[in-house]
Amino acid sequence: MDDKHKDKLDELYDEKYEEISYEEFKEALDEEPQRKPSENMKKKKKRRGVRIIAVLLTLMLVFQVSAMLFDTFRLDAIEFLKTSYRLSQDEDIQEWKEAVVTIQGEGRFGRSKGTGFFIEKEGLVLTNHHVIEQQDTIGVNTEDGEIYEGELVASDAEKDLALVEIEEEEGFKALQLQNKISEENEHIYVIGNPLSFTKIANEGKILSKETTRENALGISAPIYRGNSGSPVISENGEVTGVVYAKKTINHPEQESIGLAVPIDDVHSFLEEMKE
Repeated sequence: MDDKHKDKLDELYDEKYEEISYEEFKEALDEEPQRKPSENMKKKKKRRGVRIIAVLLTLMLVFQVSAMLFDTFRLDAIEFLKTSYRLSQDEDIQEWKEAVVTIQGEGRFGRSKGTGFFIEKEGLVLTNHHVIEQQDTIGVNTEDGEIYEGELVASDAEKDLALVEIEEEEGFKALQLQNKISEENEHIYVIGNPLSFTKIANEGKILSKETTRENALGISAPIYRGNSGSPVISENGEVTGVVYAKKTINHPEQESIGLAVPIDDVHSFLEEMKE
């Protein structure tokens, strides 16, 4: 290369492009200020976190609703709805339904829902003690759709019975109480508010005392949550017991039985109340 071109290159040369060693390069890189995340990046991360939480909450809600729907519309529930529809075509059962009410309680430990029925047309309702236990307010939902505030008159935790009274000038349809204890294999009906339904009629029979193994009236009619306080009605339309629970058993024909307070305990409870 001639001296003329060499001088031209020297003029174009820039000192900042001079070669440096690796150690010098690394030292210069370490001295470079670190970039902080931009505000947009922070917002994007925040929105992404919110979306993840929203998705998780949605999945939890879907799971809970699905579980509730499964509980409500499982196969045995569909069967008792079909049975209730068939039985409800009977005029006697339609009349008995008018005496059955929904009991709703609310207190510091939560809400309760069960069944009750009028035993006097002036507004006296019989139900279970555990349905109204520790409830500050008691609502009574009647056949006509009205909700009345109930007043607790008497309660017996041992017998699991309670009396609730509502004030109303008009008379209500009431069920008669049977005087004798029902016999084994006697056909009975149960009307109550199982699961999320109201005024569901079902049927069964009185079981032997050997099957229940306790001081209770055993029935084969299917019982579900919300049936507590339901009347067990004989074929002549008289109450022979008050449903309070169900029990799992080992039996070749069925997996569980309904348990009811026998009518003699009901009469004993009402007599004690009068004293």
